[in-house]
Amino acid sequence: MMNTKSTVAVILGFSAILIVGSNSALAQSKFNEDDFKIKDFGIKDGIPWLTVEGKAGGSTPENASLIYAYAFVTDNGTYAVASHGVEDSAEVENDTEWHTHGVTLDEKNCVAKLNDDGDAEVNDMVKVTNITATKVDKVMTAELTINNEDASVCVSKLIDSAP
Repeated sequence: MMNTKSTVAVILGFSAILIVGSNSALAQSKFNEDDFKIKDFGIKDGIPWLTVEGKAGGSTPENASLIYAYAFVTDNGTYAVASHGVEDSAEVENDTEWHTHGVTLDEKNCVAKLNDDGDAEVNDMVKVTNITATKVDKVMTAELTINNEDASVCVSKLIDSAP
């Protein structure tokens, strides 16, 4: 099993592994830490979910080299619901919109592998749909950074985790 830092990095970096982002500003909402402070989490009918103290999905990156993610470590892999400024997902038209990737992190907490598995639902809670899971072992929220020199995507800040 992956350690917590590795899991977070995988989940969050999922969207940016193929990206060489620029530092151009994005017209998005400013970071509010409460939007990433985990209040509760679980699974219902095979759908992992979490709630936060603030507004789920209320903050999106203002910079193309940042990724915000809600990560779910399940019995069927790790999934990240993410928002970022680089296009890499067919799930949404604009990748600043919340979308899901299956992710794997390396020993440096950088994204080693990602796919388009799962779909995101973000409203009063964050959910990962269209996956097969029966258990959520851990949830995390994190910020990832895209390195413009080598296009690596790594966890730069673990914001919160539970349990």
